[in-house]
Amino acid sequence: MKKLLLFVMMLFVTTSVSALEVEIDGLWYEVISKLKEAKIIQYKDGNKYYGNIIIPETVNYEGVTYEVTSISNNAFEECSMLKSIKIPNSVTFLGDCAF
Repeated sequence: MKKLLLFVMMLFVTTSVSALEVEIDGLWYEVISKLKEAKIIQYKDGNKYYGNIIIPETVNYEGVTYEVTSISNNAFEECSMLKSIKIPNSVTFLGDCAF
């Protein structure tokens, strides 16, 4: 039983992915450190995205470069003041109701 518990704990530690929500240059991201990937998420603090948005292929956070690979569910939902958005080729996934 102890060996099984130890195995499960090791499996959890090796497969856990830490993610952090951060604002970089006016866009909110969930950065996933283990994968070095970032995804666009909804604006925080009740605000909405507006104007012309250019999503970069990569972002830097605390000295680490993350590839922007997705736009999360509802990221640009109800952003009625959004005029345009440029999405790079690095984005390969759009979440449900992303726009």
